[in-house]
Amino acid sequence: MTFRAAGLLGSAAALLIACVADPQAPAVEPSGEPALVAAATATPDVEGRLTLNAVGDLMLARDIVTLMDEHGSGYPFEAVRELLADADVMVANLEGTFTERGEAVDKLYTFRTPPRHARGLAEAGIDLVALGNNHTLDFGVEGLADTLAALEAAGVRYSGAGANDAAARRPALLTASGLRLAFLSFSAVSESTPAGEASPGVAWGDAAKIGADVTAAKREADLVIVSLHAGVEYQDAPSETQRALARAAVDAGAVLVLGSHAHVFQGWERHGQGVIVYGLGNFVFDLDRDDLATLGERPFQTCVLRFELTRAGVESVSCRPVRIDPDENRPRPATGEEAAAIEARVERLNAALR
Repeated sequence: MTFRAAGLLGSAAALLIACVADPQAPAVEPSGEPALVAAATATPDVEGRLTLNAVGDLMLARDIVTLMDEHGSGYPFEAVRELLADADVMVANLEGTFTERGEAVDKLYTFRTPPRHARGLAEAGIDLVALGNNHTLDFGVEGLADTLAALEAAGVRYSGAGANDAAARRPALLTASGLRLAFLSFSAVSESTPAGEASPGVAWGDAAKIGADVTAAKREADLVIVSLHAGVEYQDAPSETQRALARAAVDAGAVLVLGSHAHVFQGWERHGQGVIVYGLGNFVFDLDRDDLATLGERPFQTCVLRFELTRAGVESVSCRPVRIDPDENRPRPATGEEAAAIEARVERLNAALR
């Protein structure tokens, strides 16, 4: 299911249809990792043109920890490994922490995974994760320190969180196929812990900060990509806040905005010279048959979104339908009927945005 955006190089035509620190030291040390320029994992084949795969929330906690302990850190991704591995760059939203320390903050849901399982991200070919969300500090400063350390030890880059506001807002930079990419990550969800001038947390997303950071990142990169954690859970349509913040990113020069937080797939649209995906939905999430009976199919339906990018921006978007298996607690390629239902849903969501 591929939708080309011929106009992304300048036409007004809309897109067709188509989320190691010393274990004895809880302080979060400012990391240079997001600012490093590093090669992506896949080997590029055409200079100045690259492919990017993006997926939604990775929540590796609760029963998924038990499954990884039994079957290995790569268990959540084994059934979709081929779908993930054929791009130059692979990105996702990390919905939780890699820690066994810290106290859970006072909220309804907190997620943590032993740091040893961070290597499963790298084994799946994930190059970068967004941390600008409302779960990155579920276990406080200690949990954040352990998460950053685990990602660095696994060789997975990140953006959106750090020892202070400057670190949290620093872009992750990488180069693939001769193109320099800058990734920014922001949260606009109220229960997030924003970083302060001298305090750890996540990058808070308001229009002014997003615009300023995109503008600054453009001086370091050919293409700027923004992860935005915003909106209302289980809503098909993006909120006005989502739309305003995403459009602020594109207006400042971002070529792609990748949304998360709704836990259901939302549509995408073209705005100006960029593409906005309002919600990538879940991808790895602890969902079973009880959840299916309560929540219905939507949280189980998702995609691996594949983008073709050139120096001018996004050239095409492809949706590869995926379903979270309620018996195996992991994503797998959707079957014929499942895929048709997901594609029809994507078409409806995109049509509603036009």
